[in-house]
Amino acid sequence: MGQVKPIKIIILIACLVVVSVFVYFKPLSKEVTRHVSLSEGLSVINGWHGSKSIIIDQRIVNLLKLDDYVNRYYTKDDKSVLLYVGYYFSSQKVGAVHDPLVCFPGQGWIVSTEGKRKLRIGDNSLNIASMVVTKGQRKQIVFYWFQAFDKTSPNTFHQKIYSLWAKFVKGKEDNAFVRITVALNNQSIEEASRIGINFIEAFYPQFLKFVKSGT
Repeated sequence: MGQVKPIKIIILIACLVVVSVFVYFKPLSKEVTRHVSLSEGLSVINGWHGSKSIIIDQRIVNLLKLDDYVNRYYTKDDKSVLLYVGYYFSSQKVGAVHDPLVCFPGQGWIVSTEGKRKLRIGDNSLNIASMVVTKGQRKQIVFYWFQAFDKTSPNTFHQKIYSLWAKFVKGKEDNAFVRITVALNNQSIEEASRIGINFIEAFYPQFLKFVKSGT
């Protein structure tokens, strides 16, 4: 066997040091302070009007360790979506939400189609997941992602990495789980998908502004 080049050894040691720092060194968390609730900040979303809110039972709020949330229908003309955002002020709560691919089947939903996509909205790039779910006569397309301050991920693994980066480098700990649901009713998956994407394009710039407004 040939000798290992010194540069490779140095790179390996550097990687191990970085990983050790992220795994074992946990700086003190500093929760954000907000003067406006998520519900107030998202009452109207660029042409989409918030209508009926769905109150979550306090036991579920406690179980999910929510610091704030919005669970509300939004309408525009004859279109309607259901937005859920579970919001957290501290990076210590990253991972409190389970992956929908686990939760939905556990609640009796059948997942028939799933995928991931990247959206470009202005200067922002979103990495989101989607799935089509069915339960009895109900059929929906669901878009979701995990927010780590100003970055998005379709899974909790990358959310944890992004959250550590935001905490170490930017001193920011805001994180969230975002889900947009569109009922298929009498429309095709393609039509429902366009409605969901249209809402995300209107929603995300305003949501990101809210995320970055914490002090």
